[in-house]
Amino acid sequence: MKLSFVSVALSLTTLTSASWTKNINYRSPSENHPGMGIALHKVNKRNTPGKAFYGSQLNFTHGVASGDPLSSSVILWTRVAPMMDDVNSNSTDSGYVPLYYHGPNVTAVSTAPACVNFKVARTSDFAVVESSGTAYTSSDIDYTVKVEASNLTAYTRYYYQFNVCNSNVSSPIGRTKTTPDVNDFVTKIGLAIYSCSNYPFGFFNAFGNPARKDSVDYVIHLGDYIYEYAGDGDYGYGASIDRIPKPYGVIYTLYDYRARYATYRTDKDLLLSHQMLPWIAVWDDHEVADNTYRDGEADLNNTEASFVFDGGVAVEQRKMNAVRAYFEWMPIRQVEMDDSESHWHVTQHSTCTFSSSA
Repeated sequence: MKLSFVSVALSLTTLTSASWTKNINYRSPSENHPGMGIALHKVNKRNTPGKAFYGSQLNFTHGVASGDPLSSSVILWTRVAPMMDDVNSNSTDSGYVPLYYHGPNVTAVSTAPACVNFKVARTSDFAVVESSGTAYTSSDIDYTVKVEASNLTAYTRYYYQFNVCNSNVSSPIGRTKTTPDVNDFVTKIGLAIYSCSNYPFGFFNAFGNPARKDSVDYVIHLGDYIYEYAGDGDYGYGASIDRIPKPYGVIYTLYDYRARYATYRTDKDLLLSHQMLPWIAVWDDHEVADNTYRDGEADLNNTEASFVFDGGVAVEQRKMNAVRAYFEWMPIRQVEMDDSESHWHVTQHSTCTFSSSA
């Protein structure tokens, strides 16, 4: 009896470990900088899978998304959380408290993880599931979920969906598409190409149009997915159309960047584009700050005066906050990244030869 109990316990531990590992967002955004990842042994210690949220306690707050398609796999994304906003763990509710104070005026982060299953099929009724799996998420990564659906067929449309484990709480059904294989002969590929999407400037109608018309295969975003400026007036006036992004001020902290992405993902056309089309995205400068370079930005540099008067965050810390939030919220793979924040996808997309006729 004791041996059986130990065997079951070990099996559960192995399953739990695999489920944490399945969620790509615990990894570092950059393969060259593993220290930016989340230590899974610490996550597993803080979060007890046996005390996971029930389905009735969770919501798929920001739809679904897919991205970085290859000929045999694609990245799938969602967020399943007990609240719309992200978790500002260990933040003061009001007033001032001493450093390292853990009394009643501090909001403790939840230690309950969320468990989700995912499935992928060629039809929206999921009659034949071709890829599936289970993954955990937690407040450590803002309750985001990012998994790789593998063993897929090249240049094929797929449908996917997430479901809270042991419940009937499901995400919207998403649609995606793998890329052609290097030896495939394809006569036409439709691309929707975007950049510089600033929330207070206006509605993102252009994102929704190709998704509704089903007129393209893939979305390419060339950067400036968000802007870091203060909510209204710094760069765009959104008050008259009720489009003031959160948080209201200039964003510096990890909480700030997460909240800004959460606001952008409330736009219905952006949500629809992510749900219906696979994205291939890279960042520009405003995912961090205006004119970001190795040692600073337009409004922040590595001087004591800048630290004191411009947000109280060092340049390097702000960059790490921005890159971590981007990695959590975007359906992308890990990248190779150098010190200047230039980056390349680790896996090359399928090589295609294009021709045109006059």
